[in-house]
Amino acid sequence: VKYKGKDIKFDKKGGLANFRPDLGEGQIYIANFEPQYRDNSVMTIADTQKPGEAFVGIYFKNNNSENFKDSVKAGDVSDRIKSVWISNGDTRDRVSFAADGKVTGKLVITEVTADAIKGTIDIKKDDSSVSGPFEAKILSKSL
Repeated sequence: VKYKGKDIKFDKKGGLANFRPDLGEGQIYIANFEPQYRDNSVMTIADTQKPGEAFVGIYFKNNNSENFKDSVKAGDVSDRIKSVWISNGDTRDRVSFAADGKVTGKLVITEVTADAIKGTIDIKKDDSSVSGPFEAKILSKSL
């Protein structure tokens, strides 16, 4: 992860995800710390305020909103990215990768199991970027 030209270490990687058929999206948070959440929802994770902490938020349209247990499948979802951002505790702000309402880059889901989602991401905007593999524990498939 590069945030406004500065590399952010993600030595400790914690990942959490929700599948939201009600919103028609998958939601993934990848953090370099253990984020606090409520009600099995990544949407309750607040922007970090602590130095050294950072997370990447990724929302994308799902594949099948009619079947919550199978609403996100493996495949290239680059054309369905809704939003991507970095929350940085060092500066207490965030960078959004959306430009003109769109996020361009690569997002590939490589595996979805009963309790985890894996993939790769490669998104850049100006002097910030998110790239590499990720894995996230699925908190819920039916919020």
